[in-house]
Amino acid sequence: MITRQDAIKDLSHGDYCCYCTEPKTTGSCCGENHFVPFEDLYDDDKEAMIEEYLNKGK
Repeated sequence: MITRQDAIKDLSHGDYCCYCTEPKTTGSCCGENHFVPFEDLYDDDKEAMIEEYLNKGK
């Protein structure tokens, strides 16, 4: 079973768009160009990403 800590650890390995929280890739996600590490996202965004990760059952 994947724990919350597992989700945070896995999500912490990249940069995410400040606006749509999509992972940074070679293309632009929503047209913006501001990316930050997971820990620098807003708490509400981090919680939503963790919940989504846990629901996917990775």
